[in-house]
Amino acid sequence: MAHAFDRAFAERAEGFEGRARGRDDGPFLLDCAVACSTMNGLLPEPMLVQQAELQRAGHDNGFPDALHWIVLRGGAPIGHARMAWNSADTHLVDIAVLPEHRGIGAARALLGAWLAVADAHGLTATLQVFHDNPARQIYARLGFVETAPDPYAAFVDMHRPPAQR
Repeated sequence: MAHAFDRAFAERAEGFEGRARGRDDGPFLLDCAVACSTMNGLLPEPMLVQQAELQRAGHDNGFPDALHWIVLRGGAPIGHARMAWNSADTHLVDIAVLPEHRGIGAARALLGAWLAVADAHGLTATLQVFHDNPARQIYARLGFVETAPDPYAAFVDMHRPPAQR
């Protein structure tokens, strides 16, 4: 799926470059997680760093074969997405764009490429998002619907069937 995603991203990423996560991306991913945390400003930075490290370890261990894509602008990383694929569906594990680079289309290019590949392979796309995350509205506009809402869960599960071609 990496080659298909690379092509789909290149078609949608005017002004951006992209590549698979590399060995040297750890510091950027940590900085991005801290900068994008909903707890930023509420918790001290050492706790935010610890949360980010635990989340990344959980994603690395829980989705070892996932495609982890870094989006760059002017050669510098500004965001990333991690997507897991199997024969029945694809799951958006994580997506984040540094706050100072939001609103310029980086996340739109990442999501568009992910969904294009899912559609081309007839895969349902799934994700989880916090109840209060404004991105829920973006996902709904992209065709995602809530899966069995649970008012007591921290996350909302969403899915999108493949688009008919």
